Amino acid sequence: MGLGWVVMMPEGDRPLILQKTGGTNGVFSYIAFAPSRGVGVFMSINKFGFSAATAMAEVANDLISTPAPR
Repeated sequence: MGLGWVVMMPEGDRPLILQKTGGTNGVFSYIAFAPSRGVGVFMSINKFGFSAATAMAEVANDLISTPAPR
């Protein structure tokens, strides 16, 4: 943890990712970025459900892992 951000260490093709989640009043959001690749993703959904939030985070992390490394 760094200032409330979760640090995900590199694994396979996935670079180091800094991510943060949040939710209130039926909205769930996720922001993640990979400083080494110069890419970030922000997603927000209007369903406050654990399975939906987990799926959203997985999609965002997959998007970040897709571009070729710099």
